[in-house]
Amino acid sequence: MTSQNALRVLAGLVITLLVAACSMAPAAPTTTTNYDRQYDFSRVHKIYIEPLSRTDAATIVVTDAQAKRIDGALANELARKGFETVNTSRQADLFLSWYLVTEDPVEASSADCNGCDTAADGGTRYAKGTLIVDMVDPMRNQAVWRSVLKTGLTGQPDSAKAEQARLDAAAAIFSGFPPQ
Repeated sequence: MTSQNALRVLAGLVITLLVAACSMAPAAPTTTTNYDRQYDFSRVHKIYIEPLSRTDAATIVVTDAQAKRIDGALANELARKGFETVNTSRQADLFLSWYLVTEDPVEASSADCNGCDTAADGGTRYAKGTLIVDMVDPMRNQAVWRSVLKTGLTGQPDSAKAEQARLDAAAAIFSGFPPQ
């Protein structure tokens, strides 16, 4: 696989990572969560979603539109849980960062995903992967909470079904936040 095709596979993953697959079971996504038991989460009210780093292959291929859709789903769920998403890190009690770890790609027809990035050979590619969300204490610059969502999602990123799948994934990610 050429590096260009590998980058396109990663781009396809980001688009589709939070979209429900037709073949997936209808059950809500599940996550694994870990946190610092000494951290006082009751003081957390404002969260800053850090911009994606553009320094590694997994994030270089994430388009601004893709990141915006994922950030939006995460921010929506935080708001639903009573947290304020702030525009600057100076205002925040915690920083949120997320990243993707990809697995083996699978091929699908471009007709299956209107609006997805298209690979050089004309086919659209999707990949299984893992979305990791960290909450970082700005004073210690250390993660105090982490949620990991494994997925193999595909679909149309701009559809209502895809938006609902992103919202469901965000709800699963934050199901254990804040820890009790």
